[in-house]
Amino acid sequence: MKLAQSAAAVLLAAVISLQAGPGAIYAAGAKAGTSTAAASTASTVKSHSNDVYNHMLSLLKSPAKQAEAVSYLEKNIRQATPAQATTMLLKLENAEKANLDAWNNKFFKDSVQSKLMKLMKSGDDLTTLIRKTSDKSLKSLLTSARDSGYRLETSEGMFYLVLDYPRYQKVRSFVTADIQSYIDIMTAETKNPFANDAALSIGWTEVTKRALAQEKFLKSFPKSNRAAQVKELYQQYLNVSLHGLNNTPLFDYDTKKIDPKAKSALAAAVSKGDPSKSGYLKTLKGFLDVLKKNNDTLTPDVEKYRKSVSGA
Repeated sequence: MKLAQSAAAVLLAAVISLQAGPGAIYAAGAKAGTSTAAASTASTVKSHSNDVYNHMLSLLKSPAKQAEAVSYLEKNIRQATPAQATTMLLKLENAEKANLDAWNNKFFKDSVQSKLMKLMKSGDDLTTLIRKTSDKSLKSLLTSARDSGYRLETSEGMFYLVLDYPRYQKVRSFVTADIQSYIDIMTAETKNPFANDAALSIGWTEVTKRALAQEKFLKSFPKSNRAAQVKELYQQYLNVSLHGLNNTPLFDYDTKKIDPKAKSALAAAVSKGDPSKSGYLKTLKGFLDVLKKNNDTLTPDVEKYRKSVSGA
């Protein structure tokens, strides 16, 4: 801070001197001093950003320090360069994924599951449960999980942890554009997963909206460090768009007719977009065209088309 103030003082003195006209020699000296101070300040800033970056990476070497790493990132990421900040965040995500199974093994214990079953109500998150419980061991477990970057979900009567991508929104503005988009995609997926208990848990319109967002990411950032993850997610959405899920089939199991709401959503996406500029929409248009020829019924021709475009 003192160094930055010194650079500012030198610059101000130079400006005043030039306006007063003390002579070219003094002005040149002030300019040289300013350049030296600015260079020194830049060097100090770079050194500090490197220190922040290296300390974050050192914390991530130990699973026991994951919570400390999460807190450190949120407090210090603005002091790193965008490239460093991006690497720090992605390495944290890697660590959270790598340690997720170990964390879930703690939650899969019968004693923990039974306590959560009695305690948890719809809409409760880890912070709410921490406040609600008087069980010290459970409170400690829930707190550690939250602080380590996880959130609690439930499916088929089981409680389990997932990565808390919405929390990444706190540091979104400090990372590169592709990872900002990635955070948004994963935040939507975390807040409202597309499937639960083998059934679609979002509307068909939302399916098309998310698929288009994923496709846009892949077009905009084909070389992104997270392109492979988004491509895998996009493939899931493409398959859902053409097949549905076991408990939310696209075609009725008995009549073989397409779900009217699903067809309407797919058709709306095609009409609002431009199939010539979107592989996803081009696929949907072709699918709808084949359906029209087959009276909206799942026939061998329809099956052949969707296998040719989705591989499933």
